[in-house]
Amino acid sequence: MKPNHHRNHLRARLAGAAATMALIIAASAQAQEATPQATEAADAGEIVVTALKSGSLKLDQVPIAIQAFSGDTLKQRNVRDGSDLIQLIPGASQAQEIGAGYRIFSFRGSGAGGPIGDGLIGYYLDDTPFGVPNNQAAPPVQYFDIDRIEVLRGPQGTLYGLGSSAGTIIYRTKNPDLEKITVAGEAELSTTREAGDPNYRGAAAVSVPLIEGKLGLRISGGYDRRAGYADIYSGAPTGTPREKDANDVTSKDLQAVLLWKPDALTTVRLRGWYFSTDQNYLNVINSVKPPFASFQGDVVGYDRRRAWYLSNTITRDIGALTLTNATSYQKSLPGGFQVGLNLGAPLGIGTLINGGDARNFVNELRLATNKGGPFKGVAGVFYQNAKSLYTFNLNFPAFALSGQTITKTENAAVFSEASYELFGGKLVPLVGLRYFKDKRTANSISNGVPVFIKATPDAVTWRANLAWYPTTNWTVFFNAGTGFRSGILQSQAQADAVIADGVPSGLSLTPDKLRNLEIGTKGTLLDGALRLAVSLYDIKYTNIQSAFNTSIGLAAFANLGDGKAQGIDLEATWRTPLKGLTLTAIGNVNDSKFTNVIPAFNGADPRIANGKRLLNTPTHNFRLDAAYETNVGKYELFMTGSATTVGRFRLGDATVNEINPYQLFQASIGLRRDRHELRLFADNLSDERGPTSANGPTLLAGPRPRTIGVTFRLNTN
Repeated sequence: MKPNHHRNHLRARLAGAAATMALIIAASAQAQEATPQATEAADAGEIVVTALKSGSLKLDQVPIAIQAFSGDTLKQRNVRDGSDLIQLIPGASQAQEIGAGYRIFSFRGSGAGGPIGDGLIGYYLDDTPFGVPNNQAAPPVQYFDIDRIEVLRGPQGTLYGLGSSAGTIIYRTKNPDLEKITVAGEAELSTTREAGDPNYRGAAAVSVPLIEGKLGLRISGGYDRRAGYADIYSGAPTGTPREKDANDVTSKDLQAVLLWKPDALTTVRLRGWYFSTDQNYLNVINSVKPPFASFQGDVVGYDRRRAWYLSNTITRDIGALTLTNATSYQKSLPGGFQVGLNLGAPLGIGTLINGGDARNFVNELRLATNKGGPFKGVAGVFYQNAKSLYTFNLNFPAFALSGQTITKTENAAVFSEASYELFGGKLVPLVGLRYFKDKRTANSISNGVPVFIKATPDAVTWRANLAWYPTTNWTVFFNAGTGFRSGILQSQAQADAVIADGVPSGLSLTPDKLRNLEIGTKGTLLDGALRLAVSLYDIKYTNIQSAFNTSIGLAAFANLGDGKAQGIDLEATWRTPLKGLTLTAIGNVNDSKFTNVIPAFNGADPRIANGKRLLNTPTHNFRLDAAYETNVGKYELFMTGSATTVGRFRLGDATVNEINPYQLFQASIGLRRDRHELRLFADNLSDERGPTSANGPTLLAGPRPRTIGVTFRLNTN
């Protein structure tokens, strides 16, 4: 298909989708009021979320593009890590994968500049953010003890600020039970094609009321070992490999939550979490089918991630207001990755080592309304003090470079959002504002040459929203907002390498921004049996910060210009007439492109040009889930299945220009009685190998080969 025909086809699909959405809005305005259904599978809109920080709302009453997944839903859909979760989100994709503990995700084209700089998606563990400067990696959360996950698509520049310009994912962990002792656990055994050893994992949780109704403790943890399946060759992939099934992964985590309610107005919640992810070699390899890494010499590859995370949230009701103070401290211990590389002439075969550690202190103090009435609002102050160390070592016969960068940030923000119900709550306008000020420094050394860099970016981000509730079970909304990200600080060697290739750059990049306009609707039909959510968005990206592959092989950074993305997100849940059968679908179709690329950048990299599709942005993604339950004597029989498809997308590496479309399939069947559950599952049924991401022709990554196993669960009593 010719490019113009392709774009016209996409525009036609978007226009058709817009017309469909208009019909849904019209139908919702004329719909008869229906009684909400209590069953989550029947009506996902019944899930209660707190993402707007001004009280609890049912999902379908929140006038933004938001999803919520309960812990039971995550288990039902076999979600174990971030790459599984991302399949459930319209317009989401994986921008980069290095090892099991290092994955970077993108929403709606936010990965156009590559996986560099501060985060574009904000990751919150309960009330405080996870992350450090110049690092976009998602937290390697273990999903066993998750209460729910809330996913906000689009910029969250007012309530969540820096690091949330593309959206926010909030992981809500389970609280202790203050009334009784509870226990839960699961054990799993599986086998992966190509792997010689089995996979096994186990997790458990116990909750104890220390003072009934007042004080409780919940402790949980898990151990997960995934067998390796890729072979390692010292040289060319011939003969006997140096190591077989080498890229095994061991993940551990331990969590404790202490909940104290000294009186009816006060809640204190303390949480401590430790995790480690240790992988031999990496997920990126030379070939995904068959899976192997070649030209590794005697390099023993690895990926090591471990961190402590401590948080404390105190809430106090003061009349019509709730005061909340949330504090966290994150300590990322020394880690990183090592890999052997074959870069060809003239550099040859060598080694790349990346390492570092970090710390991050955060405090947010806010006041929010908590009573009924037409006015609702939240206002607060946010403070962050963080430091990260990044080290690198490139060692090749014809080239060697080593160094480190210590980045520090001390930033503060003030924010507020306020809304007022008009016409008895049928129409609700909202406005929000945030002012952010950053003081950022970097001490960098490249081959012994020190450089000090300083930047003081600031920004005002805003949000405007208009919600219309035509009936009790339908919401129509218009949302507009902006996002902001501080500029990357890079070493003198990196800046010099970019400039030598003819592209303007510097030690400190210009911050990038985005503006989003969105209209959507959500609600139920067929007496609550069918839930729909649709949203159309138009995003403009300005001064995109991008990775730049310099001619000497050193990765560096520059502002590449502007871009835009337009698309439609779809969600549907249908409790079918066949008793026990529920179908769930999500989807996204989009048209994205670069609009104002800096000529010098285009000259150095012709793949980045006006009118060309944004990087790391699939043309579409869809997923269909089916779940069926029925009684068989004293047992509940359950079956699940899913099909995921991801469209073609372009990469930043010219040698691997794009990733072809791919599909993933899952299925499970099991029996449940009382608290006990036995489940047989199969992931990646078609044994899709990809690649599904790439950092060049020798760093390909794909989904885990077909895995079949059995899980036993002891659900909470």
